[in-house]
Amino acid sequence: MTSSGEWPRPGFWRAMGRAALLQCPRCGAGDQFHHWVEMNDDCGTCGMHFERVEGYWLGSVALNLGVTMGLFLVAFVGLMVITWPDVPWTTVLIVVIAITAITPIVFHPWSRTFWLVAERHAYSRSHPYE
Repeated sequence: MTSSGEWPRPGFWRAMGRAALLQCPRCGAGDQFHHWVEMNDDCGTCGMHFERVEGYWLGSVALNLGVTMGLFLVAFVGLMVITWPDVPWTTVLIVVIAITAITPIVFHPWSRTFWLVAERHAYSRSHPYE
């Protein structure tokens, strides 16, 4: 915190590093999540409000979907290439279904923190962490 009582604006990559550690992008405190899928309304240290408006987290849902579909494609094509020409379709199906079922749950907190940083940096260059 600066002497004027304001939190300094972190750089994009510093904020993304904090997001990767599930920390507040503004101050670095690690109390963003109450439970695995339930995010606190505000940071307990700096008071940053996480959700700007209703529907704010739609971007994180899209990010989560993109990561899930990316992993699906990598697994599907990778398994086909590795086992070609006798592709075990049942095994491929089980693996890609498991990936598409597990990834959104596991990646959920990171999709929120990454979205928070990306949106705050893209939306407002003057006051991104209000």
